[in-house]
Amino acid sequence: MSNLSIKATEAASRYLDHRGYTVLETAWTCPAGTADIVAKDGDTIVFADVSSRDSAERGFPSESCGKKVRTKRENIAIAWLAEHEDAVNEAVRFDNIALVVIGKDRAMIRHHINAFGADAASLIPEVPSIPTGADLQALPEAA
Repeated sequence: MSNLSIKATEAASRYLDHRGYTVLETAWTCPAGTADIVAKDGDTIVFADVSSRDSAERGFPSESCGKKVRTKRENIAIAWLAEHEDAVNEAVRFDNIALVVIGKDRAMIRHHINAFGADAASLIPEVPSIPTGADLQALPEAA
């Protein structure tokens, strides 16, 4: 882990603590990978991925949540939960925290809460519409 990554994770941990979260672990590692931050937000276990850039020239780092990244983060969460049986019945959420260094000892933080939440609609199978009224006459069975 680079010095910037370590400092970014420390800053993100302080940020979450300031927002009322309880940081349980940082840089928790398992065979599936590393959870940058595991925290508790009320009754929810939060797995936060931290990304950072050392200058503002290119803006915020990518907070990509493609299928491969999502699967990896879910596998890390499964491993953490398997090791922490007392948290098995807790809700789980995946957040992204992006930091951009804007000066000496200064950074801008963007916290994307429930980063996988926008994808939830794509997980629900599409139900075909049920024909009504005049549409019923167009069905072959109606003939």
